[in-house]
Amino acid sequence: MARQIIIGLALGLALTASSFGAPQDAGRPRINSQRQITIRIHDYAKVKPSVLLTAERAAADIFREAGVDSNWVECVAGETELAEAACMSPMTPLVLVLNLLPRSMAQRLHFRDEVFGVAMESTGKGFGFFASVFYDNVKDCAVQRQLDFAQLLGDAMAHELAHLLLGTNSHSSQGLMCAFWSRKKLLVAVQRGLSLSSSETKRLHIALAARKLAALSGPLSPELLAMTNTHTGSLAATQ
Repeated sequence: MARQIIIGLALGLALTASSFGAPQDAGRPRINSQRQITIRIHDYAKVKPSVLLTAERAAADIFREAGVDSNWVECVAGETELAEAACMSPMTPLVLVLNLLPRSMAQRLHFRDEVFGVAMESTGKGFGFFASVFYDNVKDCAVQRQLDFAQLLGDAMAHELAHLLLGTNSHSSQGLMCAFWSRKKLLVAVQRGLSLSSSETKRLHIALAARKLAALSGPLSPELLAMTNTHTGSLAATQ
């Protein structure tokens, strides 16, 4: 996972953003250099750096297992030339934005404490660009159930980002894309990790090919990004 910490102007809040050099497991899809996404993280929750790094690695592992490389960029408030280049450059179909939100923002958006995050789809070309994970909701669940918080946060991040790539109707009855994570599924998530199914992986590759083709037309227009207002998926914990 290529990781950059950028001190720069944060993009305006919008609902819904890698490779470690380890050898690929024999059963995993080979990473194609054409399958790469950039994820701009806007950390409004001020997550502890070590926790965020572990969560990023956990999410990146899930995508890498599906044959997709992910480049993570952290966009932090402030003004520097690096921020202008990495965080304020025009959006393309291959760039996703992930907001990490504190409880106050989650409540302002009227989400229950059981909800871990939400992803949004554009009503324009059908691509999703913005996702949010509710940091305190994930943390409270991890503490109450004595789970590895950073791992659970990474799984929640991967779930919402995958929604952006897979589009509408991308929930499943099991695995990473299950809509409701029971106590048993939460244990699986932190102990053995979650993954995308083979059919979801194929859909992911098709989606990335479409995004790559769309990216040839140049940056996304502000008008198209402003049309991002349709829920494409969310994640919640259950008893």
